[in-house]
Amino acid sequence: MPASRAAWLLAGLGVAGLGVAAAARPCAAACTLHVEPVRGAGAALDVPLPPPHEFTLSYLHSVTRTWVHETLKADGRGLVQQRIAWSVPGPGLPTEALPGERFERTAEGYVIDGMRRRVERLAMRVDPQQQQTLNVAGRRHALATDGPAALVLDARGCP
Repeated sequence: MPASRAAWLLAGLGVAGLGVAAAARPCAAACTLHVEPVRGAGAALDVPLPPPHEFTLSYLHSVTRTWVHETLKADGRGLVQQRIAWSVPGPGLPTEALPGERFERTAEGYVIDGMRRRVERLAMRVDPQQQQTLNVAGRRHALATDGPAALVLDARGCP
């Protein structure tokens, strides 16, 4: 899959919307995930990313209505998609692994692991019906609580 297709898949995580719940405090000079609403629709969110600077985006697929979980890591150059897991094939989900990645069928569905798909910034649309959630170090942050909106996620202060 070309890099532009990978970025499009990441950008297509939902339908539309922001409504960031419970903003976390930013830490000076710490690695954070910055979530910014597009066109000023809502408040920005800075979520500390403790080592290893990973987070998971979980959402209900817009067509299959089943859960998809994408694990990404932040570094000094942006974000890197590392893993995606889903239970039912659907539009926009990968059908094969790229060279160096592992595609596996599990009892729960499908997993592609060992990914190194780089995305500088992640533009996404969120919608409460798709329940997009950011999971960081055991804490959940709902990304779509006030209705459909567009967000941009980027890493800040990460090594």
